[in-house]
Order: sequence, then C-alpha cells, then structure tokens
Amino acid sequence: MVVIGEHREQEHPKARPLEAFPTQVEGREMIGIKDPTGICPAIVCVKPEAFFLITLMDGTNSLRDLQAAYMRKYGTLLLSDTIEGLIEQLNSHYLLETHHFQDYIRQLQEDFKNARTRKAAYAGTGYEADPRQLKAQLRGYFQGEDGPGLPEEGAEKKALKGIVAPHIDFTRGGACYAHAYKALGESTGADLYIILGTCHTPLQYPFAFTLKSFETPLGQVEVEEDVVEAIAGRLPFDPFLDEFSHRSEHTIEFQVIFLQYLLGERGFKIFPILCNSFHEMIQEGISPMQDPLYKDAISILAHGCKQLPKTCLIASADLAHVGPQFGHTEVVTPGVLAKVKAKDLEMLHYGEALKGEEFYQFILREGDRRNICGLPPLYALLHLIDAQKGELLRYQQWSDTSGKGAVTFAGMAFS
Repeated sequence: MVVIGEHREQEHPKARPLEAFPTQVEGREMIGIKDPTGICPAIVCVKPEAFFLITLMDGTNSLRDLQAAYMRKYGTLLLSDTIEGLIEQLNSHYLLETHHFQDYIRQLQEDFKNARTRKAAYAGTGYEADPRQLKAQLRGYFQGEDGPGLPEEGAEKKALKGIVAPHIDFTRGGACYAHAYKALGESTGADLYIILGTCHTPLQYPFAFTLKSFETPLGQVEVEEDVVEAIAGRLPFDPFLDEFSHRSEHTIEFQVIFLQYLLGERGFKIFPILCNSFHEMIQEGISPMQDPLYKDAISILAHGCKQLPKTCLIASADLAHVGPQFGHTEVVTPGVLAKVKAKDLEMLHYGEALKGEEFYQFILREGDRRNICGLPPLYALLHLIDAQKGELLRYQQWSDTSGKGAVTFAGMAFS
C-alpha cells in the first residue's frame, strides 16, 4: 500500500518543535533531543553532526540539500542511506511531522478524550512508582539534610492562602518542594486546591482546564467539576480546547503527589489550570493585562475564587534557566550563579509584596533573559490570591557540573 505524501515526507523531512541540550554518552559529546509535548517520552541522543542535519529539517530541504549542507560544513560526503537512517530513527520516535506521527497523535487524543482519569505520566521515571517507596522518597525530602522536617503535629494551625513550589524533577528540587509543603501541612488546610502550572507546549488560549481526575501511585484525586464548569462557562474562550495538553504535562502532577502525601485520606479536590506562555507578550513589550482575553479571564477566575470557601492556590513554577542548554552563549560559572541569584531575589521581593504587575515588569525590562519558566503561573497567582503578605521560604539553584545549564527555583507561602 502506498500512502499519499509519504515520499514527500521522506524527501523533505520536517522536524517537530523539539528541545535540544548538550550531554555526554559514554564519554562522547552528544546532543539530547527532547519532545516537550511528552508524545515521545524518551530522550533521543544523537551526534552533533546528526543534530546539524536535524536543524535543517524544516520541510523545504531535500536529501540532496542536506548532503550539500553537510559537505559545506564538514568537508566530507554523507551517503543518502545515512540520512535516510537518521530520518527513520526520528520518525520511529514521532519526532517528525509525518503521517506516521499524525495517525499516532490522533489516536492519543481520542484515547485521552474518552478517558475519565488523567493517568500518571511520570510514575517510575520522575518518581517512584511503588506507593511505599514513593512515600519514603517524599519523606526523605522533608527529613533530609536540606529539608525543613515534617509538619509539626499539634502546632498551631495558620491560615494559608497559597504557596509557590517548584516543578523541577524531585531529585533536584525535592527539598525545596518540602519547604513549601511543610507550610501547607501546618496550615488550616483547604477543601479545594487551585493548581496553576506552566504549560511547556503552546496553548491557543491563556488557560487550559480539564475535568479528569488525577491518578497517581498514591491514589486518585477528583476535580471539583461544578466549580470548573461554572467558571469555564463564563470565560470568553473554551478552556477545554487544549485539554490534551494535560496528558503529559508534569507541572500539576508533581503538586498532586505532594498534596496526596501530606493530606493522606483527608478529603480534598483540585482545580488544575495550565497557563500559556507569555513569550509573544515579552517580545511585544506588553503586559498580559493589556490583552483583553487574558484580562477578562483573570477577572472571571478572581471573582470565582472569591466565591469559594476554603481554597488554596498553588503556583507550580521554576525560575531562571541559564547557560548554553537554554540558548545562552555564556557558560555557567559561580559568578554567573551569583548574578542570577541576586536578580532572582530582587524579582521575588515583588512576589513577597504581592505586586504582580511589578513582578512582570521586572522580567519584561530584562527581555526575560533569565528564561523564567514559571512566569505565567506566578503572575496569575499574584493576581488571583487574596493574601496580605508573601514569604520566601527557600531559594535553591541546580547547575550542571560542566557549566552547560542551571535552573533556579523557590518555595514561598502566602497568608
């Protein structure tokens, strides 16, 4: 059987939007390729020469064009069989825009649409899949050397309006999560946790909702469907249009894990909200509040939050991403980390003061040079939360030993 368009796809390959970063495999310099949508869960590592070819796969360059470009750059002839092998490898991992990928994504979307639950996407990779081992893993972040200790039993409970916690993987940010969730564990608690998460893939509208319960190794957490549907009905757009983005996005899943660990059998529900990027607004030099669609959506969400008793907002947000891995020319050094820390803490001061617009303008003046990944959920939280003050509980940096990249993150509490 011949598929129409298949020949064109092979002759003029087109790579999907991908993330790339330098890495080492068995002592060799390689380039890791990651699918930000999670459709391909594996990280595919290729030689720098192969990555050069991938950067040229935009749907316009033929195999001959790729050969010619390779010859110009490296001075040697690359056989067409080698390029075809690379294309086949990429296609097998759904990293190319092909019929093979389109058929696969349609099936995934249909399966997700029909599912009643959002299955754990990172059990066994991002954290322990066995419930007992997972609980031990999480307990270690509280009781470890950098941890704050477990929430104190019998301590006077304080009202808490919200927290900021990282969404970096647990192995790098576990202690920082624990500082934020210790504050939550020692609070009077809430019936509904509104979780604002960065969406690492583009959305058509400012926010994406889902009604699907979240299933993890620690059980199942229900969404407060009546509230979500009521607010969705007032928005000037359909927040369920990008519901599929929830399938593989980790930013909400990681917060659900910590909530389940802390709250155990206590009844609570969630309102999961993925937040779209502000990248285009940063480039245009405008505030999200200058976008009528965003302004209306925040106003409707804020009004809805005020009508609800016993709610707690959670912003799932990392901070700076610097170094060659994130598009910078400068290698990460102790001096670079010190400068980033100073900027981060100055920025977070606006968060503690609940000055959401000043928080955004600080980043805008820099042109978001530090790549603040958690900007959209942080900005939304600062505009939605009904709090008197914020407190920075912990600031933390992770950096690659080779200086290729660094990520910063923080735990905060609002009362």
